[in-house]
Amino acid sequence: MRLIAGVAATVLAACTAVGFAASSARADDPVAGIYVDQTWHKGGYCEFRPYGEHLIVKDRDADGHSAVAELTVDGYGTYYYWNSDGNGTTRDVDLDFAEDHHVTLRCLLGDWKGTPTGGIIWDSYDHMLEWVTTWT
Repeated sequence: MRLIAGVAATVLAACTAVGFAASSARADDPVAGIYVDQTWHKGGYCEFRPYGEHLIVKDRDADGHSAVAELTVDGYGTYYYWNSDGNGTTRDVDLDFAEDHHVTLRCLLGDWKGTPTGGIIWDSYDHMLEWVTTWT
């Protein structure tokens, strides 16, 4: 019985250590990337790269929709960046924000209607991993 308890405690400690290592590795990665559909990696992909402040918006599917990045930067507001160039294209937006601002990124699909938010399909984001965060 003592042997089983000892083995269980060792396994629990090892799993906890692995969990902490995996969590810290994810938190230490400053690049924040998210798919419209995390399961199948379809629709679109959006990524914020804090070093140089680049926003990448990729259209990954010939579905007739544009990929749209919703970028919220604390102290600045929320911005929408569209890639309406079609399947297989990438839009690289060079941004300029001051350092140490919290960033939240969500990736959506949309059909351009003439305004930054007009035509966004608001429920098109991945509902399992709704958004990702990082810092400028």
